[in-house]
Amino acid sequence: MTGAPESRGAHPEQSDREVRERLNPGMGFFYSAGRTLARIRTEYQELELVETPRLGRVLLIDGVTQVSERDEYRYHEPLVHPALLAHPEPRTILVVGGGDGGILRETLRHRTVERVDFAELDPQVAAFSREHLAHVHAGAFEDPRVRPAFGDGRAFVEAAPPGSYDAVIMDMTDPAGPSRFLYTRQFFEAVRRILSGPRAVFSLHGESPIARPAAYACIGTTLASVFPIVRTASAYVTMYGTLWSFRYASGGADPSALSRKDLEARIAGRMDSRPRLTVPELWPALFAPDPALGEAADHPDGRVITDEEPDFPDAFDPKG
Repeated sequence: MTGAPESRGAHPEQSDREVRERLNPGMGFFYSAGRTLARIRTEYQELELVETPRLGRVLLIDGVTQVSERDEYRYHEPLVHPALLAHPEPRTILVVGGGDGGILRETLRHRTVERVDFAELDPQVAAFSREHLAHVHAGAFEDPRVRPAFGDGRAFVEAAPPGSYDAVIMDMTDPAGPSRFLYTRQFFEAVRRILSGPRAVFSLHGESPIARPAAYACIGTTLASVFPIVRTASAYVTMYGTLWSFRYASGGADPSALSRKDLEARIAGRMDSRPRLTVPELWPALFAPDPALGEAADHPDGRVITDEEPDFPDAFDPKG
């Protein structure tokens, strides 16, 4: 999801490698890593699973951190639960991307869910994760409610019948290369068409307001050109090394407005256990107006992203 990698010698008490990633040309983060546990090259990309002392097993795609065993809930929970808890009875869900299975795992925790269509471009990402990241997917790939549809996520959305889904949850990489066409106004319009009604919610990550403020502003502006309600949550995501944002777009549902009473009732009524981060007592903190969000939203380069002009103003080559 973030930055560009660089390996070099690490402190001998920790490991023999550092993974160093740039969040933008002027800042980044690093973590110690040990041995490579598995590595494959697919039709689309290279997958590597590394052992780390702080994050557990980490999946790298083309050398860039995608998901870690430890603290991954800080990303997966906010993408799923505000969207599903805002709906009184979510039954049909579309997950676009999310090949590690973490989004599937959290979605399936809602007993109301009857079907999850899983549109992932690379089937080998799911196969690799199924074998090596059981702590992340927790068996979600085997759940009979999940219907894999390997191929282009945008094509899947555009071919889906109107009103098909109570929630669409998108877990894509940063908006660069082919992925940027899943952040345009035209794609967001296609998503709104397949939502089941005003209570349905589209959820996606919104970039880091600190590391990529122009991208944050563009995603918000583009969503607001299509949906009447757009809300933002934020949380520090350890595996991405910065404050991260989550966007919820809908015709009528507002996850930020859920009362503690309603949240308690819906969590107790449909989930076997409480989430760790997206819980009623932390809900106000998730949706609090952090000044970094307001500053990024006002970025002068914020604009509507279209198929005709899909490049984000703060796009950069993460590999230097």
